[in-house]
This record gives sequence, structure tokens and C-alpha cells, in this order.
Amino acid sequence: MAIQYNVSAVDIIKMLGCTKPVSKEERKEQRDNCQIAWPIDKSRMEIFEEEYHQKLPPMLDEFLRLASDRPLFETADIWAADCCFPYFSYEDIEQWIEDDKEYWEESPEEYEDEEHYQLSKIPREQWKEHVPNYLQIGSDYAAGVVNYGICETDLEKENPPVYYLHEAGSIKDWKLLTNTISEFLGGIVCDMLSGVQYSTAQNILEEDGWEFCEFENLDQLAQRQINLSAMEKYPSFYEDEVFYRLCIEADKETLYLVSDDKELLVIQKIE
Repeated sequence: MAIQYNVSAVDIIKMLGCTKPVSKEERKEQRDNCQIAWPIDKSRMEIFEEEYHQKLPPMLDEFLRLASDRPLFETADIWAADCCFPYFSYEDIEQWIEDDKEYWEESPEEYEDEEHYQLSKIPREQWKEHVPNYLQIGSDYAAGVVNYGICETDLEKENPPVYYLHEAGSIKDWKLLTNTISEFLGGIVCDMLSGVQYSTAQNILEEDGWEFCEFENLDQLAQRQINLSAMEKYPSFYEDEVFYRLCIEADKETLYLVSDDKELLVIQKIE
């Protein structure tokens, strides 16, 4: 038995079958379902790079190239299978200004304290003096009120931090979510596999021959001589203070996912 404890999000999705980008045919089906006009001969990352002339952090880039346009990620909090791909928060600000400028023109004095109105009065090149620009890479699928992003100035880092912004907050009020993109991606995948909000991933994987077995204790770990404290640790983004630990047994195509050091989910490919 070869247990792998140092497990990344990319390691997980590769074991689950996402070993290469989807084919043009698969991409067409996904994009037809979304009714979007993106060219099917280009991946999301190719479209992104052409649009922004910007490279993504390597870990995020690899993850999205493997995950993009796969139904497995339809209800995940990373923009991989929905009708959106990474874009910058300044675009949201520009759209807000465009939508509201006619109201501002009618009675500008009423909007003097409004953040978007204030930014509309200065050149875009000066916005960075007032609010950072964030590359938005996902949002909470359940409610759609929180966006996740990487600060533009951090994009050259190997493993940059991830921040979040609630729609009810100030556009300047991005808060630290995880210290690294690797931690963020790991938490996203664990939430997805555990079915904490949606069973989408479980349903798709079961159709592909994977079995999900739940245990209310950790006895199975002891029987397999798996060291709980050595398992990779990731956060949950749906329940405060809840976390996951996981490891994989690649030669047996088995993943062990522990929730809050209490419950065990074993995901295994059935012959």
C-alpha cells in the first residue's frame, strides 16, 4: 500500500480522470449548454491569455486547463464549467459606472459619497491609488454573493494568496481567504467531493464507476495504517471552522477524505 499524503488539488482531479484538457467535442457540448459564443477550438485559458495578455499562477493555470468545460465542476465555486472565466474586478466597476451614469447625471449631488461615482470622476489609470484590481476566479455557487480573487500585484507569485469580496461590502473590502492558491483549490475540491452543498460531482463520478462510502468514525484509517495527522489539510468554504484531511492510494484509485477529524468518506474506482 502506497499512501500519498502530500496531495494537491491537481493530484486529486488527475486521479479522478482529469488527466488532460477536454476535447473540442466535449468543449462544444459544455458551451452549447451554457449558450455562450466562445470559440470551441480554444480553451478558457487560451481565451484569457489572448484577452488580457496575462499568465496565471502555474498551479491555477494547470488546474483550470484540466478542469475547464467539465460537468464535474458545474456547481463548484471555481469558474471552470459555468459561463464565466477569470476576469478583473475593474471590469465590474466599469460596468457599474456605465449602468448608473444616467442616474448620476440627473442628480449628481445624491451620489457624491458613492464609490463607483467617485471612481468615475478620475482616469482609470488612477484607480489603483484608491482600490486594487483583483483577478476574479470564482464565486460561491450556492448564493452568488461572494467573489474570490487574486490581487493583480500577486499574479507573478508562484502560490499567491486568495481574497474574497462580499457584494454587500465596499469594493475596497477584499479580505484574505487563504494564504495560498493551493489551499484555495484544495478546499474547493474537498467541498465539491464531500457534497456539502451539491451532489453534482458525486453523481457524475458514480456514473463513471466511482463508489462513495461514508463512515461515521475513522476506524477504516486505522485498519489501513493511515496516519491522520500526516494527511493534507484543507479548509471548507461553507462551514466555519470545518476542515478536511485527505490522502490518496493511487495504485488502488482510492481517496480518503476526513471531515473535521470525525467522519470519513472513501472514494474508490470500482472495476
